[in-house]
Amino acid sequence: MKMLFECSDERIDLELISFCINLAANKRNAQLICEANGLKMLMKKALKFKDPLLMKMIRNISQHDGPTKNLFIDYVGDLAAQISNEEEEEFVIECLGTLANLTISDLDWELVLKEYKLVPYLKDKLKPGAAEDDLVLEVVIMIGTVSMDDSCAALLAKSGIIPALIELLNEAPAYLIDLMHDKNAEIRKVCDNTLDIIAEYDEEWAKKIQSEKFRWHNSQWLEMVESRQMDENEQYLYGDEPIEPFIHEGDILERPDLYYSAEGLMPPEVAVSPDFFNDYQLQNGDLVGQHSFSTGLV
Repeated sequence: MKMLFECSDERIDLELISFCINLAANKRNAQLICEANGLKMLMKKALKFKDPLLMKMIRNISQHDGPTKNLFIDYVGDLAAQISNEEEEEFVIECLGTLANLTISDLDWELVLKEYKLVPYLKDKLKPGAAEDDLVLEVVIMIGTVSMDDSCAALLAKSGIIPALIELLNEAPAYLIDLMHDKNAEIRKVCDNTLDIIAEYDEEWAKKIQSEKFRWHNSQWLEMVESRQMDENEQYLYGDEPIEPFIHEGDILERPDLYYSAEGLMPPEVAVSPDFFNDYQLQNGDLVGQHSFSTGLV
């Protein structure tokens, strides 16, 4: 840190700042860096020289939960003031990413958005082709962070920013869905909040988001079913009988027959679909209906 602060050049030595960026990714290191007004001096230097790499280091510090994150409350205004078209985009990305990390319950995001007129900026960057993908991604994460504040969510809804988010999803649906699997738990949390807002606004996307969340939480089971189906089809690879399309060519969730033929659930020769019971009614706990059990269940 002493070497970092003693560097008088406008741009810090690349090897030195790269090392510091990596150090800041560790929670304990971040706490040590912030001691003795360390964060204050970093912010002062980064804002003075508009250094994106130094701001990236600060952004890494901001991702850690606990007292370190609360230190950033004093610098929210300074960071928000950098979010404009006049600043270098690379620097803005790091400032925006730092703000997006500040998931602090006591922070009045509605006041910040209004004071620094951030809503028009965020909405503008969501337009197709208006910004590079890296900036769009940070804008989306930022929207997710501020949306955790109910008053902010209402403000964004009135601004018309939600249709812009949906339009963005139509252009690149993998953006937010990919973030659901990010290694950073905070990003996953913010992404889930953003997706929940979209799901409330658009019924079609609600189904897609629900399906993707199901896949994510049941990925191991789905892989097992898919693998078993592939194994069953191998016996026909060199025969004359036609085989059905492989499972990866379709949607596994549209194949309920697989769920009921999986080993350990029910043998395939006696497997039944839930639709089989539609014509039955319960009387005193027993099923009654018009069908006969011709499968020979024992």
